[in-house]
Amino acid sequence: MKNILLRIIVLIFISFSSCKDTNELEKNIENIKVDVKKKYPRGNFKDYFSSSKVISLETNEHSIFHNIDRMSLYDNKFFILDKKSNGVYIFNNKGKFLNKIQNIGKGPGEYISLMDFTIDEKENHIILYTDRPYKLLTYTPKGQLIKEKKVDDLYFNMSFTNNKLLFMTKNIKRKNKLIEYDLKRDKKKGFLTSNEKDKFFSKLGMLNPSITKNENIHISFPYLETIYEYNEDGFFAKYNIDFGKGQMPNAIINKLDKDYKGLYNYVKENNYGFGISNFRENKDYVTFNFYNNMIVIYSKVLKKSNAFRLFINDSDQIPFYNYFAHDGDDNKIISIYPAIQFKNQMDTYKKEIKPWKRMPAYLKELDKKVSHNDNPLLIVYSFKE
Repeated sequence: MKNILLRIIVLIFISFSSCKDTNELEKNIENIKVDVKKKYPRGNFKDYFSSSKVISLETNEHSIFHNIDRMSLYDNKFFILDKKSNGVYIFNNKGKFLNKIQNIGKGPGEYISLMDFTIDEKENHIILYTDRPYKLLTYTPKGQLIKEKKVDDLYFNMSFTNNKLLFMTKNIKRKNKLIEYDLKRDKKKGFLTSNEKDKFFSKLGMLNPSITKNENIHISFPYLETIYEYNEDGFFAKYNIDFGKGQMPNAIINKLDKDYKGLYNYVKENNYGFGISNFRENKDYVTFNFYNNMIVIYSKVLKKSNAFRLFINDSDQIPFYNYFAHDGDDNKIISIYPAIQFKNQMDTYKKEIKPWKRMPAYLKELDKKVSHNDNPLLIVYSFKE
């Protein structure tokens, strides 16, 4: 009887402690207000950034890829995932091709289909997750296989910290959307219970959250306004994106019974703030985008956000508009610039004598080297310290 009473008291204590912790977490959620009703201007480069650089990713028979599905900036190198070619391509910070991991096959260290990768920064290892078959493959940056391990389900987004992997599951029938996998203890833990909203957007083909990592890991969903954070202290809600009167109503799952195109038209007609993606945080700023918008920059110091359609550094006149959130604990943001667009832009400037004269010498040299079908260029903007 005493044991039963003791257990009840402990459970009550835990219950009250959990409520207190939850309330404390809710108090600490930071609200980011975004005005979706105003017209988004061109941003002033000097207001936010100290420098910019255009980097051409070397193109040769070994380095050419189709698309950038994930990008990590680590150890002064760019690590790029291309799912179509099932490879991770590694370039130095000047764009020179160094190596790639692309082991197609059915033997040890090989795979048929690659879903995602992440970096174990402590051990300087690259961890690949493959879906045919389901397994984890760990390599050195030079492509040497260290180990492989089978996993039991289909995932589609991952990250790594403190010897733990975080997975987003594609299986909507599972209880949790986010899975923590402790590699040392070989144990899993779930977060974020799936609900009717998840099922609704899954049917529309929009169950595509994003995991990005800087110092900590952030998880965002296109159909939610909450941004979650995962670090050594646990998992919690970190930011709320407040679109005010432009907030998508929760009742949408009862109003809209159409495909993805119908959803997009509904959002556009009502000018809702929706489709959050490319969330990234660094020391002083938070950046992300959403439908009908290029980029939102939120100052963590001033507690203020602004949305912009593009940026242009007046010193080179190269437009920054195709923002892509990368992994890496740095003070930068990156835009993907297709080679054909770069060449067309350079051709336009050549026709106008003054813009071409103002063009930095290194861009003129890039114009000579880059062809229309080359790998994309990267535009790297560094925030002011």
